[in-house]
Amino acid sequence: MEENNDDRNWYLASKRLTEGLSDAEQVEWEVVLRNEKFKNDFALIEKHWHALEASAYAKINVGEDWQTVLAKIRTTQQPAKQFVLTTWLRYAAMLAFVIVSAYGAWMFSKPSTTQTLLTRIEAPAGARTYVTLPDSSHVWLNAGSRISFDQHFGSDNRDLALEGEAFFDVEKRKVPFKVQTVAYEISVLGTAFNVKAYRDDDEVSTTLIRGSLKVNRVNAAGVAEEILIRPNEKLTLQGLPAERGTHPLVLQKNIDGAAEADWKDGWLTVRGESLRELSKKIERLYNVTIQFEDENLEAYKYTGRIQQFSLEQVLKALALTSPIEFVIHEKSVTLRENKNTKSKYQTTPTP
Repeated sequence: MEENNDDRNWYLASKRLTEGLSDAEQVEWEVVLRNEKFKNDFALIEKHWHALEASAYAKINVGEDWQTVLAKIRTTQQPAKQFVLTTWLRYAAMLAFVIVSAYGAWMFSKPSTTQTLLTRIEAPAGARTYVTLPDSSHVWLNAGSRISFDQHFGSDNRDLALEGEAFFDVEKRKVPFKVQTVAYEISVLGTAFNVKAYRDDDEVSTTLIRGSLKVNRVNAAGVAEEILIRPNEKLTLQGLPAERGTHPLVLQKNIDGAAEADWKDGWLTVRGESLRELSKKIERLYNVTIQFEDENLEAYKYTGRIQQFSLEQVLKALALTSPIEFVIHEKSVTLRENKNTKSKYQTTPTP
């Protein structure tokens, strides 16, 4: 019953954004908005929806698209015990898919001009996005990530730029598929791989699931480097953007390649990461800001895999394995040391 109510609420939301509500539905809508969580979730989606009204997306049949979204959600829903996304994240991600697909279709249907047209697809903080590219390749974007490519993508070239984290399942063609990151360029023909290249992280990595790929860069000394990556190998580059050219490329072998991309299936996986590193993931995933009241907490390290439930549930899981307390206030999280449980844990000093 709760599932049906949820669908009904979002059906009303779709009509509110597209064709408008009848008098009876308006009365029902006002009752729905008494649910503070739903009201806040809808306000966020409404903000992004109206931001597109001034663009060519307004020419798309949004009402029809929304019904497609709802139909897809109903036919692909998992049982409650496997539910790994909060409700608004699920709908926001699907809505983002409709928006970028329609906008991309408009971009590629425009007549050719001498001016380069750029298509940009984003997964905002707090959501993930899936999209099929014009060459039939598939991309999953993690929270706070974006890709961009020009109007010739899929014909003259298959070049795109990535900032953030993405999983690519590339359609095999003669034209190479190239991904430009903040650290290096990746070139493939047909393969599946994960790339993590956030601009403000101190590590860039590429993990191959199947096929093969090449990574090219010019280091700080002006020397061109090329590395071939095979399945279940991971290439990492340490250092902030200004320093990366001076750091070596490190190739790790015999890793669990699929586990590197399990974020796209709703898992939060950490492997020996400090709480400072983990906090960046949580900030992007839940669109919050995390502040440390006690700096020594940053050194605690974690290894594990949990489903991406609510923010509070994730923080409670961390509190069970380390001496932390947390306070959530709107979009801000404060972490402090739990004096009562501190003696049970030992920190691993960060280098």
